[in-house]
Amino acid sequence: MGEIMDPVKVFKSLGLNVREVPQAKEFLHLAISPQQGGPQLELVKPEKDSKVYVLGMAVGIHQYHQSQLKSLPPNERKEFLTSMRYRLLRMKIDVGFTPPDDEVPQLVFVSRVMLDEDLTENDVMNVMYKVRNAGTLVIFMFADRFGVPQPTSKYM
Repeated sequence: MGEIMDPVKVFKSLGLNVREVPQAKEFLHLAISPQQGGPQLELVKPEKDSKVYVLGMAVGIHQYHQSQLKSLPPNERKEFLTSMRYRLLRMKIDVGFTPPDDEVPQLVFVSRVMLDEDLTENDVMNVMYKVRNAGTLVIFMFADRFGVPQPTSKYM
Protein backbone atom coordinates (compact mmCIF):
# COMPACT_ATOMS: atom_id res chain seq x y z
CA MET A 1 0.00 0.00 0.00
CA GLY A 2 1.44 3.35 -1.06
CA GLU A 3 1.10 6.83 0.31
CA ILE A 4 -2.46 8.04 0.81
CA MET A 5 -3.41 10.61 -1.82
CA ASP A 6 -4.71 13.95 -0.56
CA PRO A 7 -7.80 15.03 -2.54
CA VAL A 8 -7.30 18.64 -1.38
CA LYS A 9 -4.16 18.86 -3.57
CA VAL A 10 -6.26 17.96 -6.62
CA PHE A 11 -8.75 20.77 -5.99
CA LYS A 12 -5.96 23.30 -5.39
CA SER A 13 -4.11 22.17 -8.53
CA LEU A 14 -7.28 22.95 -10.52
CA GLY A 15 -7.17 26.52 -9.21
CA LEU A 16 -10.27 26.10 -7.08
CA ASN A 17 -10.78 28.05 -3.85
CA VAL A 18 -10.48 25.67 -0.90
CA ARG A 19 -11.33 26.95 2.56
CA GLU A 20 -12.22 25.43 5.90
CA VAL A 21 -15.82 25.64 7.04
CA PRO A 22 -15.82 27.44 10.41
CA GLN A 23 -17.50 25.67 13.36
CA ALA A 24 -17.56 22.35 11.46
CA LYS A 25 -18.01 19.35 13.72
CA GLU A 26 -16.14 16.97 11.43
CA PHE A 27 -12.37 16.38 11.45
CA LEU A 28 -12.17 17.98 7.99
CA HIS A 29 -14.88 20.09 6.32
CA LEU A 30 -13.88 22.18 3.32
CA ALA A 31 -15.80 24.42 0.94
CA ILE A 32 -14.54 24.19 -2.64
CA SER A 33 -15.57 26.67 -5.33
CA PRO A 34 -14.38 28.10 -8.65
CA GLN A 35 -12.36 31.36 -8.48
CA GLN A 36 -15.05 33.21 -10.45
CA GLY A 37 -17.84 31.93 -8.19
CA GLY A 38 -20.42 29.29 -8.97
CA PRO A 39 -21.59 26.06 -7.41
CA GLN A 40 -19.80 25.17 -4.18
CA LEU A 41 -18.77 21.63 -3.30
CA GLU A 42 -18.04 20.42 0.19
CA LEU A 43 -15.45 17.81 1.18
CA VAL A 44 -15.95 16.11 4.54
CA LYS A 45 -13.80 13.60 6.40
CA PRO A 46 -15.82 12.72 9.50
CA GLU A 47 -12.95 11.71 11.81
CA LYS A 48 -9.15 11.71 11.73
CA ASP A 49 -9.02 7.92 11.28
CA SER A 50 -11.90 7.76 8.77
CA LYS A 51 -11.13 5.95 5.56
CA VAL A 52 -13.85 7.87 3.74
CA TYR A 53 -14.34 11.31 2.29
CA VAL A 54 -17.77 12.58 1.31
CA LEU A 55 -17.85 15.04 -1.57
CA GLY A 56 -21.20 16.78 -1.74
CA MET A 57 -23.12 19.75 -3.03
CA ALA A 58 -26.09 21.38 -1.31
CA VAL A 59 -28.52 22.94 -3.79
CA GLY A 60 -30.84 25.42 -2.11
CA ILE A 61 -34.25 25.51 -3.80
CA HIS A 62 -35.26 29.10 -4.55
CA GLN A 63 -38.41 30.34 -2.82
CA TYR A 64 -40.01 30.89 -6.24
CA HIS A 65 -39.35 27.27 -7.26
CA GLN A 66 -40.67 26.03 -3.92
CA SER A 67 -43.94 27.91 -4.42
CA GLN A 68 -44.24 26.72 -8.05
CA LEU A 69 -43.68 23.13 -6.93
CA LYS A 70 -46.22 23.52 -4.13
CA SER A 71 -48.82 24.82 -6.61
CA LEU A 72 -48.60 21.64 -8.74
CA PRO A 73 -51.22 18.92 -8.28
CA PRO A 74 -49.79 16.37 -5.78
CA ASN A 75 -49.32 13.66 -8.45
CA GLU A 76 -47.33 16.01 -10.74
CA ARG A 77 -45.20 17.22 -7.82
CA LYS A 78 -44.45 13.61 -6.82
CA GLU A 79 -43.66 12.72 -10.45
CA PHE A 80 -41.22 15.66 -10.78
CA LEU A 81 -39.34 14.83 -7.56
CA THR A 82 -39.33 11.07 -8.23
CA SER A 83 -37.96 11.66 -11.73
CA MET A 84 -35.20 13.82 -10.24
CA ARG A 85 -34.32 11.16 -7.65
CA TYR A 86 -34.14 8.40 -10.28
CA ARG A 87 -32.00 10.48 -12.64
CA LEU A 88 -29.55 11.21 -9.81
CA LEU A 89 -29.45 7.57 -8.71
CA ARG A 90 -28.71 6.50 -12.29
CA MET A 91 -25.72 8.88 -12.14
CA LYS A 92 -24.55 6.82 -9.12
CA ILE A 93 -25.13 9.80 -6.81
CA ASP A 94 -26.57 9.76 -3.30
CA VAL A 95 -29.43 12.21 -2.89
CA GLY A 96 -31.19 13.63 0.15
CA PHE A 97 -34.02 16.14 0.45
CA THR A 98 -34.36 18.56 3.37
CA PRO A 99 -36.75 18.50 5.12
CA PRO A 100 -36.75 14.74 4.43
CA ASP A 101 -40.50 14.03 4.42
CA ASP A 102 -41.80 17.38 3.26
CA GLU A 103 -43.58 17.49 -0.09
CA VAL A 104 -41.48 20.49 -1.13
CA PRO A 105 -37.73 20.33 -0.47
CA GLN A 106 -35.87 23.47 0.58
CA LEU A 107 -32.53 21.81 -0.12
CA VAL A 108 -31.35 18.93 -2.29
CA PHE A 109 -28.05 17.40 -1.18
CA VAL A 110 -26.13 15.31 -3.73
CA SER A 111 -23.00 13.43 -2.73
CA ARG A 112 -20.59 10.63 -3.39
CA VAL A 113 -18.33 8.73 -0.98
CA MET A 114 -14.64 8.17 -1.78
CA LEU A 115 -12.49 5.62 0.04
CA ASP A 116 -8.99 6.93 0.71
CA GLU A 117 -7.47 3.51 0.03
CA ASP A 118 -6.07 3.37 -3.52
CA LEU A 119 -7.66 6.77 -4.28
CA THR A 120 -6.15 8.40 -7.36
CA GLU A 121 -6.26 11.97 -8.66
CA ASN A 122 -8.43 10.65 -11.48
CA ASP A 123 -10.94 9.20 -8.99
CA VAL A 124 -11.19 12.57 -7.24
CA MET A 125 -11.70 14.39 -10.55
CA ASN A 126 -14.37 11.91 -11.66
CA VAL A 127 -16.28 12.20 -8.38
CA MET A 128 -15.96 16.00 -8.48
CA TYR A 129 -17.50 16.19 -11.97
CA LYS A 130 -20.21 13.65 -11.10
CA VAL A 131 -21.29 15.59 -8.00
CA ARG A 132 -21.10 18.95 -9.76
CA ASN A 133 -23.09 17.62 -12.72
CA ALA A 134 -25.67 16.15 -10.34
CA GLY A 135 -26.09 19.51 -8.61
CA THR A 136 -26.34 21.24 -11.96
CA LEU A 137 -29.00 18.73 -13.05
CA VAL A 138 -31.11 19.67 -10.01
CA ILE A 139 -30.76 23.39 -10.85
CA PHE A 140 -31.62 22.81 -14.54
CA MET A 141 -34.61 20.58 -13.77
CA PHE A 142 -36.18 23.33 -11.65
CA ALA A 143 -35.28 26.08 -14.16
CA ASP A 144 -36.55 24.06 -17.15
CA ARG A 145 -39.83 23.21 -15.43
CA PHE A 146 -40.60 26.52 -13.70
CA GLY A 147 -38.38 29.14 -15.34
CA VAL A 148 -35.53 31.15 -13.86
CA PRO A 149 -36.50 33.24 -10.83
CA GLN A 150 -36.22 36.93 -11.64
CA PRO A 151 -34.48 39.22 -9.16
CA THR A 152 -37.02 41.45 -7.46
CA SER A 153 -36.56 44.83 -5.90
CA LYS A 154 -38.91 46.44 -3.41
CA TYR A 155 -38.02 49.84 -4.87
CA MET A 156 -39.46 49.16 -8.33
